[in-house]
Amino acid sequence: MDAIERIDLLARIEGLSRPELARKCGLKEDRIKNVMTRRAKLYQDDMEALFAVWPEYAHWLATGLELAEAGQISPMTKKLMKS
Repeated sequence: MDAIERIDLLARIEGLSRPELARKCGLKEDRIKNVMTRRAKLYQDDMEALFAVWPEYAHWLATGLELAEAGQISPMTKKLMKS
């Protein structure tokens, strides 16, 4: 799973459409649409906008790995913790 697939998974778990995701992160809707459809490259600025909203997912979004001992989890782990 690459970073774009992880962003898509996060949006689905959070119940956010692409326009809602863009608004929540302060990004333009067209930017999110183009990144998610792979018409544009994902840049560090895009990732930093996501990190600002979900700091606990920063490492997972960037690498696909969790560092639970450092509070860096995935949305799936957070969902399990709530259950």
